[in-house]
Amino acid sequence: MPNFKRVSLVGSEELFRPTRPQVITDTDDVIRDAVDRPSAVKEVVLKTMNFTPEEIELLLEAVQTAKYPDRPRAKPPLDKFDSLDALRLKIQAVLE
Repeated sequence: MPNFKRVSLVGSEELFRPTRPQVITDTDDVIRDAVDRPSAVKEVVLKTMNFTPEEIELLLEAVQTAKYPDRPRAKPPLDKFDSLDALRLKIQAVLE
């Protein structure tokens, strides 16, 4: 290939120069600041709820339905629908 010409990569030395030479000296301070930083601890409030075995069964079925929404299911009977609504109201009352 006698006609092959090399092209000079002007500016390629910029790719290999250190971007932050002070990183090595800053590392200890940066790590110390990150580790010793006081974190805002959010207070956790625990609430106790009592459920009947029937309510737990309803909750399990509701979780199963929410977990697999694509499965075809028949509409719940009216009494079960009312039980689910009562359970929702019970949980909402405790959370408020």
